[in-house]
Parts: sequence; C-alpha cells; structure tokens
Amino acid sequence: MMEGIPKAWLDELDDRFALVTDPDGRAAVLDEMAYAAHRRCEVSSENLVDMLELSEAARLWALTEHEEAYHIGLFKYESWEGMGSDELGRIIVSRMPGWGC
Repeated sequence: MMEGIPKAWLDELDDRFALVTDPDGRAAVLDEMAYAAHRRCEVSSENLVDMLELSEAARLWALTEHEEAYHIGLFKYESWEGMGSDELGRIIVSRMPGWGC
C-alpha cells in the first residue's frame, strides 16, 4: 500500500506529535499535500485514494490520542474569561502525571 507514495508525505504522516496536537489541521495538510502530488502527476489516482484514506485514519487515531492525553492530564484547557479577554483560551501541555516534581 505504501509503494508509490512520496517519502515526504509519509514523513508528515509519521509526525505523531503534530497529529496529536492538531488532528484536523494536520489531516488537512496531508490531504493538500496528497492532492498537490496528484496534480503534479507524482502519484496515481489509486495512490491518491490510499493517501486520503491514510490521512483520515491518522486523523481519527490522533483524535483518540488527543482525548486520552486530556483524560490523563497531559493537556489541560485554561479559559481566558477570568483574565478579561474575549479569546477562547489556550491548551497547556503539562508533565506526565506522577513524573518529576
């Protein structure tokens, strides 16, 4: 299934940190890279379909991992409401629970 898929695209697919921190955004980048490779005739239509399927599978995996990271306390959401800002908030990346001080 990986034969004929560009290495640069596979490298982006393998960037698990980027996938987990922004599942939808990374999937959109992977999709755009796949379509661009197809437009440049670097990949066949069959490979394009495989790449899009892999991108969606990676997005779903990353969403699950993202949810698990929140559940175990690796990420937390901090609202800006108490700070007098109209921004939505931010995600804080914390230490693994029980590791370090």
